[in-house]
Amino acid sequence: MPCLRLREVSFSYGGANIVDAIDLQIDSGERIGLLGRNGAGKSTLMKLIEGELRPDNGDVERAP
Repeated sequence: MPCLRLREVSFSYGGANIVDAIDLQIDSGERIGLLGRNGAGKSTLMKLIEGELRPDNGDVERAP
């Protein structure tokens, strides 16, 4: 059962697409790493996952 699922999630800031139609699923027990250059959207993605930001499009589903 997935702990987290993102479906077609998009987020833009100031007209620029930071996250564009992402699909992601993390299952219970999985370990992941998040890599990318500065300004690539890593922190924005984490804020979307945590619920600090709401996506422009798509769904973020978290397990209870």
